[in-house]
Amino acid sequence: MDEVTARERIALLARDTAADFSNFHLLHYRHIDGFMVTAKNSGTHWLKYLISNALATELNLPRPRFASGKTANDFVGNPKWPHKYPQAPRIGSSHNLPSSFLGLWPIFRMLRLPPVVVLVRDIEQAMLSHYVKWREESGLTLSDYVRVRAPGRKGVADIWWYVDFFNRWGRFASRYPDRILVIRYEDVRADPTQWLTAVLNHYKVKVAPSSIEAAVQASQRESMRRELDPNAGELIIPADRDRGSARFSEEDRAVLHALLAKHLKYSFGYDYAAEQWVASQALA
Repeated sequence: MDEVTARERIALLARDTAADFSNFHLLHYRHIDGFMVTAKNSGTHWLKYLISNALATELNLPRPRFASGKTANDFVGNPKWPHKYPQAPRIGSSHNLPSSFLGLWPIFRMLRLPPVVVLVRDIEQAMLSHYVKWREESGLTLSDYVRVRAPGRKGVADIWWYVDFFNRWGRFASRYPDRILVIRYEDVRADPTQWLTAVLNHYKVKVAPSSIEAAVQASQRESMRRELDPNAGELIIPADRDRGSARFSEEDRAVLHALLAKHLKYSFGYDYAAEQWVASQALA
């Protein structure tokens, strides 16, 4: 498998530079109470629904009507939208790749940006989920999707998008662990009560254990599937049959892990380096 070409390196550098000079989402909405930033297809709607149900129960407010669509944003959503419940903390959600300039120590400390929770997932599984969701629109085969090079196709979160997301937020989290909490989808799945508590504590929001347990019960996978907005027009929880049929070949996995082993600086505990012997063969 070929190395990243000079042309591709220039395209990646151009994409990074564009993010540095345009992505000031954190700064623009620094007046809100907190951010929930998620890697694409890493459990965004689930974590949002968990937080929303906990806040609704604690504050005796109506739960979101649906787990997707417009009403799913009643408590956690795009910070530019009107805030529905003034008595509830305002949590903004995004897939933002922050400008590196905001990570500079004097700027970050001076701006007093709100607390951020960053949700990540094993990149291989996130990419498979992303592919199932967007394969018809992207027009890519699964093998081609692994090999998409920057700038890639519009709307496609390729491997470089995930590398950039992990590396940028990894730098922020390593410098400001008191302001940036990184959580892993797999850990939340294993113990949603513990991690929902940690998220709300990070936002400095007091919620009773009973409200957290109610939120966990209301946000089970099958419960969410029944409460998806039929008019939202977005595939949130793919059919198990479709998701289970999407698998990378061994060659595709070798390509994927080779690139991750070489370019990912912050893995958040995901062990891609363990397959470096496969990676070295793929890059040979």
